Amino acid sequence: MLDLVLAVLCSVSIGMIFKHTGRKGIDRTTLLTVNYAAAVAVAAVLILGGERAAGGVALSPALLGLAAGVGTLLIAGFFLLSYATDVAGMALAIGVMRVSVVIPFLASWLVWEEVPTLLQGVGMGLAALAFFLIAQKHRPPQAGTPGSAPRSLRGRLRDVDGHAFLVLALTFLAGGGVDLSMKAFEEGFGGGTSRVLFLLLAFAAAFVVGGLIVGIRGVWYGRWPAAAAIGWGVLLGVVNYGSLEFLLRAIADLPGPFVFPANNIAIMILAAGLGVVVWDERLTLANRWGLGLAALALVLLRL
Repeated sequence: MLDLVLAVLCSVSIGMIFKHTGRKGIDRTTLLTVNYAAAVAVAAVLILGGERAAGGVALSPALLGLAAGVGTLLIAGFFLLSYATDVAGMALAIGVMRVSVVIPFLASWLVWEEVPTLLQGVGMGLAALAFFLIAQKHRPPQAGTPGSAPRSLRGRLRDVDGHAFLVLALTFLAGGGVDLSMKAFEEGFGGGTSRVLFLLLAFAAAFVVGGLIVGIRGVWYGRWPAAAAIGWGVLLGVVNYGSLEFLLRAIADLPGPFVFPANNIAIMILAAGLGVVVWDERLTLANRWGLGLAALALVLLRL
């Protein structure tokens, strides 16, 4: 159980780091690039130090291509999550990222013909509804507009921040895309390839993508990484790897149907609480309903 608690704390810490660095104006691209370099370094040290990874790595063009695709999705998804914490708040950004698990479930049904149970079908429907409720970030009322005046449904929809909704939607798709890619790995290569070592390939690919962007930007515009971005990137990478490492350990000791929903729900609740208390984020009634439905959906999807 301690490993599960540590996995939750590491995942929430990622959101806290994104929120802090966003407010400090620290360069996101450098932050994320260094993050993946640090994650790869931590994993390599652990493996060289004797950590076991089940399975081997049979390198093939298809596997390397999938790792490159996952790496690109990882850094894109992390970039969007970081940006979403700025425009929509940590609670909503993490909530949307967690509920995106519905995408691989839907793909498993449509692509791999894994027919969901009735409860899982209900869970997918609730997850879709939860996304729309969570993603309703409202604009602050304009000066001179009475905030307590009753508004019609059309008026409430006009008040939704379209930019925040788009960012949250892209975050949802990116998070689901990563999970879907891992499902594709399990279906195509999981039998004889270590998942941990495959993730190292994906982390390395994410680092290469970010490194190219940082290098090109530095050569063309003279914008080289600052010390603050590097320092926070190292911390983010250690925490990022820790979230994966502790989750894998928790899965080894506890039943998966308990670990996954418990992990996701605890992350959403803790992130929402910290967002309100620490960062003074405001959740609308729709947002609170959305987070509640997301928690219920995550439980149903694992039944």
